[in-house]
Parts: sequence; structure tokens; C-alpha cells
Amino acid sequence: MESDRTCCEKFAKVFLMCINILIVIVGGVILGFGVYWATSETGFYKALFSHDIFNVPNISIAIGTLLLLIGLSGFIGACCEVLFLLKLYMGFLILILLTEVILAVGCIAMRSQVEKAASEKALEYMTLYKDESTDEKLIFTKTLDLLQENFKCCGVNGPGDWATQNAMFSVNDKEYVPDSCCKENTADCGKKDWRENEDDFYTTGCQTQMRQTIGENMLAFGLVTGAIIILQVAILIMAMSFKTSVEDEKYLTI
Repeated sequence: MESDRTCCEKFAKVFLMCINILIVIVGGVILGFGVYWATSETGFYKALFSHDIFNVPNISIAIGTLLLLIGLSGFIGACCEVLFLLKLYMGFLILILLTEVILAVGCIAMRSQVEKAASEKALEYMTLYKDESTDEKLIFTKTLDLLQENFKCCGVNGPGDWATQNAMFSVNDKEYVPDSCCKENTADCGKKDWRENEDDFYTTGCQTQMRQTIGENMLAFGLVTGAIIILQVAILIMAMSFKTSVEDEKYLTI
């Protein structure tokens, strides 16, 4: 009987119900972002980070869907005390922990490949900047502009990439850049030689700037990841404890 349970067993049930409501919400948000990312033309620099193998939008959709399944199975299993769902929930948790290890190794192993692919795509898109014959909706143009504005950078390796990759930015031995490279983005602000007006432009390449941004947030990312893993282990222990108590009750009622 539920009234005969210890405080720890009752807490385990409430904890599992509450934490899985949170998991459902997080899963829904990630799934929503993934769907937006996959369907949006320029969202989250999709054109640069849709790698053939490490496709971030598709991975986001898969993770969001998995979290929704985990959260629902955990909540219903704990609320209705369904042993099958509790066992399925524990299996999901173990699968998630193993997946996280595989993803961590994959991110480290494929980091240079993804970075190289993104850089090559960016250089390729620079040649198509404002070329409506190839890019009717100017998706590549919007993606590059957003990247440069948000990361406060210019070009892949530096502003000089624009003159090298696109003839429209190299006129009479002068090198121009898009307006998104300007520190104060105004109309036609990029139509002056950036080498003679370096103070008016971002001179750091986007590749370097993104590496720096990731490096600056690596400690916070590591701490959050560690906290999530500890929480997952705690949830798994709670689920195992609650499952055992439910099994014992069902055995005693036979």
C-alpha cells in the first residue's frame, strides 16, 4: 500500500514526476528549435552547420524527441506506477548516458572536420554574396551577415577574404567588405578600403572569433554538463529505488 511507504519512497515518486515534467518541457523546447532550425532558411547559421554527418538541426530534433519520450514514460510510469514504463524509463536513461559519452567523443574527434567544412562553406558562400542569379532568396548573404554581426567578425580568416573570394569587393586595388563588417553598421559603410580604416571595421576572422567564444564558455559548459550527468545518475538511482518498492508491493499483494 502507498500509505505504508517510507518517506524516501514517497519522495522518489514525487521527485520522478516533477523532474520528468521538466524533461518534457526541455525536450519540447529542443524539438521546437530543431524543427525551426531545419525549416528556417537562415536560422542559427543553418547553411554553415548542416554537415553531412554531424547535422546539428537533425541531431536537435532527435534529442528533443528522445527527451519527450523519456519524460512521458518516466512521468506516467511514476504517476500510475506502471512497471513496464519504469523499466523503459531506466533503459532510456542508461541509453542517454551512453549516447552522451559517444557524442562527447564524436565532438572531440570530428571537431576539426566540422570546423573545416564550415570554413570551406563560408568561403564558398562569400563568392555568391548578393548573387541573386545563384541565391535568389539571398540565404547565403543573410547567413554571412548574421554571423559577422553577431560574432563581431569579418571574413573567415579576416577582412581580406572578401576581396580574395569575391571580385565585387576588390576594385582598383582597393579592398571593400560588406556593411556587416562595420562596427557601426550603416548603409554603404563597407564601401571604403578597410585597410585604410581598420578602426571602423571588425578585423578578426569569424573562425578565430568563434573559437575564442567557445573557449571562453568551455568552463561553464563543462560545469553544466557535469551537473547534468550527476543529476541523471541521481534520477536513475531514484527510479531504481521506486521500481523496487513498486515490485515489492505487487509481490506482497499476490
